[in-house]
Amino acid sequence: MIDESYLHLLSGIAFFAGSTVLAYFSAKSKGRIRQLAIIFLVFTVIHSFYHVAYYFGYDLLSEGLLEPVSIIVLIFFGLCYLLVKSKQEVRQL
Repeated sequence: MIDESYLHLLSGIAFFAGSTVLAYFSAKSKGRIRQLAIIFLVFTVIHSFYHVAYYFGYDLLSEGLLEPVSIIVLIFFGLCYLLVKSKQEVRQL
């Protein structure tokens, strides 16, 4: 059976790989979608650092700082998405 710490390392690598795609997408896009992509990119990078820090045993850094910050950035992304989506619906009316 795979140890939990190795799963954190694999998750960190997966999040970092996903962030490279988001970095490319945010570089090529324009407008509001670019802002959303950058916010989500920040979340994926912070969350990948959380998993890597947890793997190396930095519990205070990972669970005390990086995990709450990544959750706050994810909530901020959701609020920005709702704001952009509501402006699009008003524009369509």
